[in-house]
Formats: sequence, C-alpha cells, structure tokens
Amino acid sequence: MVLYTENAQPEGEKSSSVLLEMMYGFKISQALFVAAKLEIADILSDGSKTADELAEAAGVNSQGIYHLMRMLVSVGVFSMEDNDKFCLNALGKHLLTGTSDSLRGTVLAMGDELYQGWGNLLYSIKTGETAFEHTFKMSFYSYLTQNSEAAINFNEWMKETTREWLLPVLEAYDFSGFKTLVDVGGGIGTLTAVILNANPQMQAILFDREDVIVDAPQVLHAAGVADRCEVVGGSFFEAVPRGGDLYLLSRVLLNWDDERAITILKNCYQAMTANDRLLIVDFMLPSGKMSPFIGMGSLTLFVIGGTFMRREDEFYHLLSSAGFKVTDTIATKGPASAIEAVITNPS
Repeated sequence: MVLYTENAQPEGEKSSSVLLEMMYGFKISQALFVAAKLEIADILSDGSKTADELAEAAGVNSQGIYHLMRMLVSVGVFSMEDNDKFCLNALGKHLLTGTSDSLRGTVLAMGDELYQGWGNLLYSIKTGETAFEHTFKMSFYSYLTQNSEAAINFNEWMKETTREWLLPVLEAYDFSGFKTLVDVGGGIGTLTAVILNANPQMQAILFDREDVIVDAPQVLHAAGVADRCEVVGGSFFEAVPRGGDLYLLSRVLLNWDDERAITILKNCYQAMTANDRLLIVDFMLPSGKMSPFIGMGSLTLFVIGGTFMRREDEFYHLLSSAGFKVTDTIATKGPASAIEAVITNPS
C-alpha cells in the first residue's frame, strides 16, 4: 500500500489509484475491527488454522472468514501458507489480547462507535454540531457510562496510545525534582504508573470521575506503584485535589471547549501554590503543514465532542485567562507537546 503524505504528491495517472486507496481505507479498518472483535489473532496464537477451523473457533461463517482473512493477508495483517492455512505475522501480533504492544483496544474503540460517528461527519461539517450525539442521541462520555464494553475499549485505547504517543514526554521533561504528582483527569492511571516507575522518589494522586477510576487500582497494582498513589474520585469542573507540587493535565483540555477548559484550569489554580507547576500534555495544531495523524485527530475530536485541536497560542490564551504564566514549551519526539506553567498571582 502507498502512504500518501504532503511531501509525496501523486502525479498523473498514479493519482487516481492513490485517491481510490484512500477511499477504500474504511474497508480495511472494518476488516481489522472484525478480526479484533472475533479474537482471530488469539485463535492463531497456538498455530496456523484453515478457514473452517477459524470459523469453528470463532463461531462464524466459514466462507465469510475465508474471504475476510484473504483480504487481510493481501494488506499484510496476516499470512497464508501453501496449505491454505492462515497464520500470525509481525503485524497481526498487534491484535493479540493483553500483550505489551497490543493495539487491539485501539482497533475496537475506533472500529465500532467512533466509526459510526465518523459516518456522520458531513452532519458535523454542515451544522457545527457533534456527529456522535447525532448518531447515538447522547454525549460520548454519557455513552461510555452506559455501555461497559465501549468503556473498556476506550480505556484500552487510552492505555495503548499512552504508550505510543505520550511516553516521549518522559524523555523531554524532568520529573525528578517533584515530590507529589496530581494527575488531573488521569483515567485508569496508565500514565501515572509509568511516571511513578520512572521516578521512585515521587508519590501521586490520581484524580478522575468515580466511574472511571474504578479500574485504576488494578492498573496501579500491576505496575507495582499502588502503595505510592492515592486514587480520588470527583469532577474537575468542581474542584481539584490539593497537596501536589506538579499538576498534570494530559489529553484533558482537548476534550472541552474554551469555557469548560478554563474552568478546569481555574480549579487547578485554586489547588496550587506559588511553588507548584502545571504541566499540560496535549496535541498542538501546527500553523503550517501538518501530518495526516494530526488532521484526523482534530476531526475525531470534532466528531465525538465538537472541539478541535488547539494551536500553541490558543493554549497560551487559555492559561492566561485562568491566571497562569507559561514558563516553558517542550517539543517531544512523539506527536504530543508539553507546556509548563505557574500561577501568576499566588494568594
């Protein structure tokens, strides 16, 4: 397959095949979703299987699974042996359940409800309203509260993308001088656990909604940091826990419009002292050329919540409006950036 980028503009008759490949991309994503949903990679983990064997193990139609697997073989996700048996390869192993480099949760999250929301992108572009709410008649986070399987997939997606997108922040920012991290909106604690493991001198407070943090103790125990992390439930629209010297907002502000983002920041301000630091880890929309990843990410925010990725100056405006002064903007080797800030008028 050809990966189209802004630096490799197609020309002549080749351009039509590139455009068609883009258009047909949704078929690949749905085939991946079906394979992940049926746990095909796990079924193949103990050896190659024929289509009939896969169908029996997964409880599906034999002809259907044969053609699904042939398609996925054609794009390199699985391999096919001479005896018409399908087997795992390096790419397909990312669909295994529970491995350290699994992307199954991401595939399941993107391939189900978010896929349906993207199907109404035109509605959002025309109206400026949220495609997900138009599709499901409720907000994205209300849907997660009411649908446990979707919530599990979302948490796995966040865990997997923490590994892929946010860990470069650990290389770019020095956490060693801080005693207590407050991870505001920290989900099930995946990033908190990584930071604690990398900084044995640090304690943490993990703060998120009650329905979110219910799975956090398991994550923290598995990482061996539960004894250094207090888990607190609540709403960052109402208040943020005191007691930290580093407050972290990682992939939080991108989910909210300016008014609600400023509310979150002001609540962080109220919890902080003059000696504390605020660290925002987020994606920034560049003013010039951008990667397809950032473009798709910004539209995903629009589809599920009606927001877009912000430019650097827009983050500065939010922080200034909430009483903060930026002390550093930090580029990383990954797609996310970091902004450090302090409060401007400590009481």
